[in-house]
Amino acid sequence: MKQRLMIAILAGALILVHGSVGAQMKGEGMMGSGQHMMGSGMMGQGMMNNMGMMSGMMGDMHKMMMSHKMTPEQQQQMMQMMNQMGQMMQQMPGSMSPEMEQQQTTQLKGMQQRLQQMKGQMQKQKEHQH
Repeated sequence: MKQRLMIAILAGALILVHGSVGAQMKGEGMMGSGQHMMGSGMMGQGMMNNMGMMSGMMGDMHKMMMSHKMTPEQQQQMMQMMNQMGQMMQQMPGSMSPEMEQQQTTQLKGMQQRLQQMKGQMQKQKEHQH
């Protein structure tokens, strides 16, 4: 139950931030010309890519939680990844250096790999049950 609540909260936050990114990309942001302001709420390309990665991972996490029984270790890993993404999202509204964006990209890629490993483990568990 706690996991599902956490995913719902993070998914809501991603939707809100992702929606503002979409408006900025369409030129509906403060500048109105499709440019991206840095620091004052507008995001650079790296940050938008990171948001897309997070959004995809949140979708995968949601599917995994709804369709598979998770071991306590897998639940722990999932919570750690959700907490890490939450911390990244808190950093995003402020001014981010390219180095920080790259650091987040690296962290997200590592999280994606862990998530893929968990998917494989869960699929094997599911196959052994049938």
